[in-house]
Amino acid sequence: MKKLLALCLLIFSLSAEGQSRLKRFLADSNRSSIETLDLSRCDLASLPAELKDCLQIKELDLSKNELDSLPTWFGLFKDLEVLHLSSNQFKHLPQVLQQCKHLKELHLDQNPIDSLNSGVLRLSQLEWLDLWDCEIKYISPELCQHPTLKRIDVRRNFLGTRDLEWLYECAPEWEIESTWGCDCD
Repeated sequence: MKKLLALCLLIFSLSAEGQSRLKRFLADSNRSSIETLDLSRCDLASLPAELKDCLQIKELDLSKNELDSLPTWFGLFKDLEVLHLSSNQFKHLPQVLQQCKHLKELHLDQNPIDSLNSGVLRLSQLEWLDLWDCEIKYISPELCQHPTLKRIDVRRNFLGTRDLEWLYECAPEWEIESTWGCDCD
């Protein structure tokens, strides 16, 4: 019982902390100069319009919210390099990210994404793609044509041995994190 109470208090404090960060962000009159922003655990189902003011943003953490899409204005973040969308409700790669021309790291882990199509090729500067613990059953073979991708995490997905084998063969220079060849249960 004590452990359950402690866990509930921890979850509440993390959520309260996220709400506090959100309030500080919304009250900040110097939003236009923000380069790094953490809006994780803010119970966001959509992004606040005030985020549009942050055109200098380079790293944005929106993890552990309730997001399932990004607004069209998200493409205004031309300098964005690192984006954390972990633990949300995304079912596919948000198309608007193709406008974020400098995106190098994309963390989509723990989202109900079931396939990775060729849209990722349009993220022309992407170096690291984190898809750990999604629901991926299919990866487009075109992924191997990505010009800058160096690292991908596909652990804890629904990919079979053949899916993983061709990925290792077509991209031997990539750092691929997977369960292929693992004796795990």
